[in-house]
Formats: sequence, C-alpha cells, structure tokens
Amino acid sequence: MGLERQERVGLMSRSSPYWTQTDMAVASCAAVSVTVYPTLSAGEVSHILGNSGCRYLFIDTNENLNRIVNSLGELPALERIVVMDFGYRSGDGRTIGLWDLMEQGRVWKKNNYALYEERRLSVGPEDWYTILYTSGTTGRSKGVVLTHGCVSSRLEGVKEFFARHRMSISEDDVTLCYLPLSHIFERGSCELLAICQGACIAYADKPATLLDDMQKYNPTWINCVPRLYEKIYLGLKEKMSASPVKKALFDLAFHVGRKALDYRRDHRGCYNMSPDYDLEERLPLGLKLQYRAAERLFSKVRALFGNRFRFAFSASAGIAPELLLFYYTLGIAVVEGYGSTESASACILNPITACKPGFVGIEANGSFARTAPDGELEISGAGVFSHYLNLPEDTDQSFSEDGWFRTGDVAGKDDYGYYRILDRKKAIICTSAGKNIAPAKLESLFALSRVIEQVFFIGDERSYISALIVPNYQHFIDFFEQERIPYDKGRVKFSKIGGLSVCTEVGEDFVNHPGLREAIEHEVALVNRQLEDFERIRRFTILPRRFTEENGLLTPTQKVRKTEILQEYQEIIESMY
Repeated sequence: MGLERQERVGLMSRSSPYWTQTDMAVASCAAVSVTVYPTLSAGEVSHILGNSGCRYLFIDTNENLNRIVNSLGELPALERIVVMDFGYRSGDGRTIGLWDLMEQGRVWKKNNYALYEERRLSVGPEDWYTILYTSGTTGRSKGVVLTHGCVSSRLEGVKEFFARHRMSISEDDVTLCYLPLSHIFERGSCELLAICQGACIAYADKPATLLDDMQKYNPTWINCVPRLYEKIYLGLKEKMSASPVKKALFDLAFHVGRKALDYRRDHRGCYNMSPDYDLEERLPLGLKLQYRAAERLFSKVRALFGNRFRFAFSASAGIAPELLLFYYTLGIAVVEGYGSTESASACILNPITACKPGFVGIEANGSFARTAPDGELEISGAGVFSHYLNLPEDTDQSFSEDGWFRTGDVAGKDDYGYYRILDRKKAIICTSAGKNIAPAKLESLFALSRVIEQVFFIGDERSYISALIVPNYQHFIDFFEQERIPYDKGRVKFSKIGGLSVCTEVGEDFVNHPGLREAIEHEVALVNRQLEDFERIRRFTILPRRFTEENGLLTPTQKVRKTEILQEYQEIIESMY
C-alpha cells in the first residue's frame, strides 16, 4: 500500500476480529488509525476523514460504503478504500477487497519482510498511535490524539492496579467484545488490555445476542454500559414475576441475599466482590442456612453470564447504586470506573475487593486526580492525551496553567479517596433562584423504570424543572394489545438499534391515552418524593418520538445532544412555562 510513517488510516467498522487486526497492522507500520463509528452520517464521516487527512479507509461493508460514497468525492487525500465485506472483490481503482489486499500482502512479504520489521521496531513512545473523535453533545466532534507512550502508560497503570487488587488478567481469561471499538472504553479495557495480557477476545455477533454469546464463549470479564445492566435487571424482574409463586420465591431469596450482602460491606461502605471472598464462612449459622437455599436461585441467574464469569466493568455513564446492589446481592461483581477519550480509558477505578456504589473509585496506578475550586475534576499523568487535532485553542483551554486536564465533569471526593461524579459541568442546571441541579441525579432515579425509556430535563434560568419524557413504547404496545385497547398502528414505527427492532415513534393518540399518562404521572410522583423541593419535576410533556442517533438527538455513545433537543422542542418547552 505504500503506507508511510504517521500517515492516517480510517477504520469504519463494527467490532470484529478484522477491526482488531487492522488496528494492530496500522500501529505496527508506525501509521495512525482514525476511528469512525459505522453509524455516523455521511457528513460526519467526511468531516473526520478530511480533518484527520486520511489516505486510506477500511470499511466493514459494501452497504456502508454505498451510504457514504457520495461524500468521499470531497476528500482528495483519500486514495484507497479497503472493503472488509467477505467475498467483496475489487471494484474501481479506488476500492479493493480485504482478501485481495491480504493476497497482495502475502506476495509482498516474501521479499520485503525485513522492511516491515524495521518499520515495526522503529515505533517509539512519542509516535501517534490513534486519533479518536469525541462525539460532542454541543458541537462537532474533536480529534483526540493518543501516542503509543500515552496508551502504554495507561495500560501499565491498569495492570498494576488489577494486580494490587486481585483482578489480574492472564492468558487464561476471555473477554467478550460487543461495544464499539471506536470508543476508548471498549478499545482500552477490552481489546488492548486483553492483547497486552495475552487474554482471548471473543466477538459478539451483535448486542441483541449478548447473553447467547456469553453462553457460547464463557467470558471471564466484559465491558457494559449502564443501560444494558438496566435492561438485564428489568428482564430478570419480569421473568421472576411471571407467576405469584415465582415472585414470592425470588423476593424471599433476594431478602435473604440482601441481609447476607451486609457481610461483604466494610466501614467505608465498600463491598468485597472478589471471587476469592468466602461469604458463607462469615455468616451466622441461621443466615448461612437461609443463604445456601437462596444461592441455588442466584447461581441460576449468574449462569446467564457463563460458567467462568469473574466481573464486569461499567463506564460511559453513571450507574444507579441500587442497581449495583441488586447485582451484588446475586453475587455478580459489577466494577464501576471512570475515564475519557482524553485519558486513554480508565484512570479511576473501584477495586473489586472494595466496590463503593455511587462512586467511580480511586486513582489507578500512574493516574492523578483533583477537584478544582469550582468542583471540576482534573487529571494528570502520562496516560493523558497530548492535544486535539488542529485545535490549539481548544487544547489550551482544556488544560490548567499547571498542566492538568480539565475533564468537564463535576466531582466530589470522600474521606477514603473515592471519587463521585455529579454531572457534566455544562449539564448542571442553574434555576432562576440560583439553585444548582445535576440532571444525572434525576436520570438515575428513572433508570430502573419499566414505563419510561428516556428523560430530558429543562430548568436553566427557569423557576422550576420540567421534562421531556419518552415512554417505553413497547411496554405500552404490549399493554394495549393485552387489554385490546385500540391505537393508530399506522403511526407506529420501528428501527434497528444495536441489532434489535425498537419502536421509535408512535402516534399522538398513543401518548395521550389516559392509561399511559397515568402510569407516567405515577412514576414521576415516585421520583419527586426522593427529591428536594427545588429539584422536583413540576411539568412534563410525553413525546411520541424517541431520541435516536438517526434523528440527530443522540451521539454515537448514546448521550443526548442538548443543543439539538432544545432547538427541536423549543415550542413545547416554552409551553411548559
């Protein structure tokens, strides 16, 4: 291909072995991979490839190529496109199939292997390894430049942290990759961590088949986002409530398990979830006998994760403490952590021997954290990025005068060194009365709702909090069908999200149904009881359309685009005040 040192190679693909192989091949040539989410619009793909100056693009399917091909004509620097679709044969002079390229590589290798080795061995810590574009919620994405030294330092720190806290990963371990490798969370804590420890990587077919793939591959650890843990929780609760007898047995077992969980808890409020921790030997005799009976049920639930499962990471967003305690009661270790693209993955982690619900953990080895006077979390260390590509002013503004990276997150720290993330600094709502409200706190209270799918809060410079609410359409479709309640089925639309068919739009008659509104009002009332007076939701509007990446209201990492939502629903928002 004639790839030169530090040239840029775009990688637009769902997670697969070919993604990892391409990533490693590009890095070994001292070139720079530029990650592109395969779900991005053609315009955003063009922006990333043009901004980074990609000479080559690896793309997973011919379908995705056809979707963006018209915008690629605006990129004169892009010389070659490699299509990773199985069986794709080279088309015009600009495109080539991966299998054709590999055959060319085998021929080239016979006479040029020494040149490749020379290039591979020339890679140094200051060389760029990758550029990842952050999916900003208020503007266009920015390219985060990570060097080999930066990523290596972060991985070494995580490895040392794991070794210190009985979480070591070795060649005996298996991880299941199902999140996008375009995101630093999966790339750092799955792909790169597994490779540097000699562990095996299995690739899920798609998010919809995750539990089936866990049975198939028996992973020892996985990465998940809170929304998935919430969906598994709701699915388990529904299954265990299928009959009065099942519900009674599960409730009894869970009550016993919750009492036993106290024996994992220490004076700091931390829970020892290590597989080595012998809970039974610490229980009094009566509770021990009850727990053994409950454990027969819990073990069946844990079997859903495979028979070798040790722990799961949770990151990308906050996870409700009550949800963590649910999993801990079942004996499932969910380890929450904190990181960002700019920190090259996790820089703050909960030790598995001392997990603290509601907190993202303590500093990982080689990471340093502090809070600024205004509460903003700042981090430093060799694992922090060097700069934003082509954005010197943004880079300068992102660092303090003494060189600490400003994360944009508001945080607190307890007496034991555990950090709690309150919300994004820009997301904090300041009412006209001067009260500060963290939307993340309100969102966490809706996280386990069966009837509400998404909530967006409004209140900046307003006298009270209001909300835009997206119901769980499928829940109400099932309810309406069961009760034979008529609704306009012609207005119901489904889309593919993560390989699943998801209802994304309904008619006005659907959201205005008295039964639906009553259920939403009840849920809002339950949340309001847990809030201070100034935090309570005074008015809300039920929306007939879900926030999605497709309609531009979510980022590829499923975070709401605040500016776009405020513009889209401006009239509705004004009507609530």
